[in-house]
Parts: sequence; C-alpha cells; structure tokens
Amino acid sequence: MAPLTRDQILRTAIRIADHEGPEAVTLRRISTELGVHVTSLYNHVPTRDAITDGIVEVLLTEAKLPVTPVPWEEWTRHFFAAMGTIATTHPGAFHALQQRPAQGSRATASFEIALAAFVQAGFSAVDAYSAVKTVALLAVEVGLERSKAARGEVLETRLDELPVDAFPLVRSIAATATPEDVWAFALETLIAGLRAQLGTRSANRGDHEPS
Repeated sequence: MAPLTRDQILRTAIRIADHEGPEAVTLRRISTELGVHVTSLYNHVPTRDAITDGIVEVLLTEAKLPVTPVPWEEWTRHFFAAMGTIATTHPGAFHALQQRPAQGSRATASFEIALAAFVQAGFSAVDAYSAVKTVALLAVEVGLERSKAARGEVLETRLDELPVDAFPLVRSIAATATPEDVWAFALETLIAGLRAQLGTRSANRGDHEPS
C-alpha cells in the first residue's frame, strides 16, 4: 500500500464535503473512506481545524490567484471570479473559506500581491488590508450563495404569500432579477467604492502637500 499523504487526506475531505456537506467531514469519516485507522491521519492533519486549513489551502491553490504583481482592480476581479468558480465546483468544501482564514505561505501568497497592489495604488498598508479584507468578505459571501445554488438550495421569499397591492415592487423585481445580476452588481459596486476611497485619499494627500 502506498504511503498516506496529506494531499490524499485533504482531497478525500473535499470530496466528502462536496457530496455530503461540510458537517460530514471528520477525521473518523476520512479514515473510513481511506480504509485506514484514524490515528494514521494525525501526522498529517492532527485536528479538525488542520483539515479545514488544508481545504482552504487546496481551494485557493485551485483558484490560481495572481502570484505576480497586478493592478488592484485586476486582482479584485480575478479573486471575485475565482471564488465563484470554486463555490460552484466545490459547493460543500467552499464553506471552509468561511470557517478559517488562509494559513501558510501557499494559501497567503496572492494576498501579499493584493496588498502590494493597493499600496501601489495609493492606500496605506492599513487601508490596503481593509480593502483586501472587504473584497474577500464580499466574494466569499457571494460564493456561499453560489454554492447553495449549485446544491439546489436557493432560498427565496415566498412571493405568493405577499399581496400584490402592498408589495408591487418586490413582486415585479423578484420576477425579473436573477442571482447573476445581483452578483455582478455587487462586484461593480465594490470596484466603484474602492475607486472612490482611493480618490479621497489621493485628494487628502494633495491638500497636505506644500505649494
């Protein structure tokens, strides 16, 4: 029998999460799937958090995020699209991104690129962190909706219970708007807000420059 590897364990955990939901991923469940004793996993993933960290690492690697310098807007759009793809491809495992932050150099590499891009554009290091965090929060939240849609778990307000005369806009808009419209609007609003923040900071720096 070939030696057990960390990647093998994590791929098994991802497969379980995608087919049975994230709550099904346990050390014992993984060991059963692999046909080994649970203690065989401990040298590779000693805890449930270690599994989650590993899943995040694998998913971010699959996302092929930029690891060489790019402009902030390009990084933002790439990250947003990549989270959407991962959420659809791994609808169960995607929830790990909500549970644990990225750990380790491989999973964190693209965030260093993002911070540098925002600093280069004119943000302070602290504001650059806030910008990257904001992008990640929105992208993951949209990704969670995408993952639910991929599993057929779309949650909607029951419009048939709302009287038309009292809720004309809710009923008319909900009948025409699509989730894709909302997700695209969210991204463009995010980009516009970040541009505005950069413009404000550039103007403030100009006000304090000696004439």
